[in-house]
Amino acid sequence: MRQAKLPWLLFVLALVAIVVPIAQGTSSAKDPRVAGLVKRVTALEKHDAALQKAVNALITKSNCIGVQGVVLRGQTANEGYLFKKATDDTNVYLQTAVDAPATGETPQQLMAIVDPACVTGSKAFSRVGHAWRSRTSVYGGAR
Repeated sequence: MRQAKLPWLLFVLALVAIVVPIAQGTSSAKDPRVAGLVKRVTALEKHDAALQKAVNALITKSNCIGVQGVVLRGQTANEGYLFKKATDDTNVYLQTAVDAPATGETPQQLMAIVDPACVTGSKAFSRVGHAWRSRTSVYGGAR
């Protein structure tokens, strides 16, 4: 009789050895930490979408910014731009100014420029079209 019970006892022990780990594996899905992790993953996905939207907006805005080379005219004596003040009819003033480089001239500095098509609202102070160009004219004397 003992010999008849021994195979059944070994069978039951083997069955328990197989079923218990399987049951533990399925019960871990009921772990309360899993729901918390799912919430955190969902929140991170939403945050990632918002971050990607912000990055795309920055890329769009950065495409509106360019660079213009400039030179400073009138750095030495008897050089610069002549202008007349509205309140002074007798004198003409010599002044330094920032200008676009002439063809072949090396820029001294770089200046940021904004594409007017990207600007919303009033465009009263924006230049439409192209970058600056250097133009020279002969001074005809005070009039």
